Amino acid sequence: MELASLLTLLLMALFLAVQPWSVLAAILLVTAQDGMKKEIAYVGGWVTALLAVAVTTVLVYPDIPQGSTSNNSQAAVELGVGILFGGWLLWRWRNPKDAATEKQPSWMARLDTMSPLLAVGLGAFLPSYFVVVAAVSEMISSGLSQGWLLFAALGWVLLASTGVASPLWPLASDRANAPETYERWRAWITAHSRSLLYLVGALVAVVLIGKGLNGVIS
Repeated sequence: MELASLLTLLLMALFLAVQPWSVLAAILLVTAQDGMKKEIAYVGGWVTALLAVAVTTVLVYPDIPQGSTSNNSQAAVELGVGILFGGWLLWRWRNPKDAATEKQPSWMARLDTMSPLLAVGLGAFLPSYFVVVAAVSEMISSGLSQGWLLFAALGWVLLASTGVASPLWPLASDRANAPETYERWRAWITAHSRSLLYLVGALVAVVLIGKGLNGVIS
């Protein structure tokens, strides 16, 4: 795998890991009644959804006709994905729907009474699937064998899930001070996560567009 492809995948995983609403929902779930069960269910839904998309695509990949995966076609796909992703980020920036805004999604108010089963569904619903599909496309265009593709997909899913799973750590390492830890995290998310999210996203778009242009021109 080229360094540029690896960097792109790492940035995409980081983009999902720092999604403000996703991490904030995890914090609110873990501090609710039966929070441990709800948070584990939430993480399970998130991981299962990402694995389903990534692993299914990797397993189906060998059946794609060889001609459709030429270098020029891959470069064109990367260029198109980079442009679309950049446009999507610009639209989100102008129409914010993250933790830095005053208005919160209606489902946020129902997290305290949400059942573990619904938490699974919430975890499966919240990932930005545009980023997931872009990451899977990047893996396929890397030229790795199916076995290595599967390994890369599993590693990528784990990295992309660190954000939603992070609230479990204070419960395991320092349960007595966990409430104060969650309050600090929530304040930090509200203050900084939007800038971090769009910085990482912009880097992803730039790398994809650069790779795509280089492949098309060459």
